[in-house]
Formats: sequence, structure tokens, C-alpha cells
Amino acid sequence: MSRIVIVDDHPVFRKGLAALLRSDGHDVVAEASDGVEAIAIVEQERPDLVLMDLAMPIRDGFEATAHITARHPETRVVVITLFDDEASVVRALQAGASGYVSKQADPDQITGAVDAALRGAMWLGAGVARPPLSPQVAASLPGLTPRELVIADLLSRGLTNPMIAEQLCLSTKTVANYVSAVMLKLGAADRDEAARAIRSVRSRQQG
Repeated sequence: MSRIVIVDDHPVFRKGLAALLRSDGHDVVAEASDGVEAIAIVEQERPDLVLMDLAMPIRDGFEATAHITARHPETRVVVITLFDDEASVVRALQAGASGYVSKQADPDQITGAVDAALRGAMWLGAGVARPPLSPQVAASLPGLTPRELVIADLLSRGLTNPMIAEQLCLSTKTVANYVSAVMLKLGAADRDEAARAIRSVRSRQQG
């Protein structure tokens, strides 16, 4: 049974999340109302996962996530928030979050994000902006649609079509079609060549 900490400054929302997670077979070991309290609880409880709000007093969820993932990489963090803009998603993922889901999501989206993170996978919930490759890298891959940029990023990181399908809640056939489109637009003979090309562009931009 996984051990989970819920961090949110609204007690009613925390109680609802706790009930949902317990009904899904998880053990909610503690709750926190701000980032400072969350960090202290994680130090004590060493949970498997933290469900983290972003907008909180004293210390926000971005800072708390970065602190927790840096000091306790074995603890996964899934952000649950009202913010669904790309900038917030990017900042949360850069802080080390393993998932991002809206507070307005259906319960199965929330439990799906938790289960995916516990398996070591990334989950971006429905309606959440999916940041593709960095703007600099994207600009060097002209002609790719926003969805194709997301596929290209995952492809370059070595994910198989079924793995990409799971993360993006798509069918494997749909993913295969996107991968084919990416290969065609990049002039790559196969997915490995496409992945190498994307990694090369990323490496140049980061260098």
C-alpha cells in the first residue's frame, strides 16, 4: 500500500482527496496546509508520493516540490491545482513533479496521475497544457504541430509507442500515426533516426 501526503491550504478539499485515495487503496499518512509544513512532514514520514497544490501561503508548491524532489528523489510529487497554463506546467515539471492534474478533473484522472507516478511514469491530466520541447528546440523543428512536438519529445527520450500512448491517453495506433508524421517532416528513415535528430537539436540548444 502506497503512503501519500496531501498538501493543500483548503481543508475540505484535502479531506475529499484523502477519501478518494483511500477508496483507491492508498494510505494517506498526513496532510499539510502549506509548503513549509509539507517539507517537514516529508522529512518525517518519507512517503511514496505527495499530492501538491501550487498556490499556498508561506511557501508555494513550486518551491516545496523542488525541495522535496531534490532531497528525497524516491518521493514522487504530483501537482493538483487550478492552474492549467503551460508556464505553470513547465515550472512544476522543472521543479521535479512527476505529474500534473487539474482540481477540476474527474476522480479517475486524479487516481490515474497518482498510479502513473507510483509506477515511475509521467502523467499530464486532461485539459492540462502539454508543454512540448523548449521554444528554442521547437523553432528548430519547423512544421511540427503542437501535438507532434509533444510526441517528438517523448520519442527522443526513448519511449515506445505504447508508453507514449499511456502517458497521453491515446491509442497506440494514433501514436503510431503521429510518429510517422514526425519522421516524414524530419526526413528521417525510421524512429531511431528521428529521435537522434531531435536529441541533437536539443543538445545544441542546451549547449
